[in-house]
Amino acid sequence: MGDKLKKLSELKTVFAKWPEMADLVEKVKLEVDDINQRNVQGGGADEIGKQYHEKIDKPTEGLTLLVTQIREKLLKIGEDGQNAATLFDDANEHATNVVR
Repeated sequence: MGDKLKKLSELKTVFAKWPEMADLVEKVKLEVDDINQRNVQGGGADEIGKQYHEKIDKPTEGLTLLVTQIREKLLKIGEDGQNAATLFDDANEHATNVVR
């Protein structure tokens, strides 16, 4: 097992990109929302429309929830990763000051 814990120099930069991925997932969510709206409008309210909604509404709600949760996780990972990188930097600075 290693004797050192080492932070990669680009760690903050890498985690800064996670919100960009969350933005892409948000675009997917907007498309899913559009599809859901079209399903509601296009399904109708007659007997066939009711059968359609029984089959389609719940899965599309689940998809919306999933995409939302993915976006939230990406944002959280990005934030937590940047915070961890900052902690590594602060710990390194503190260790350097202690040695002096």
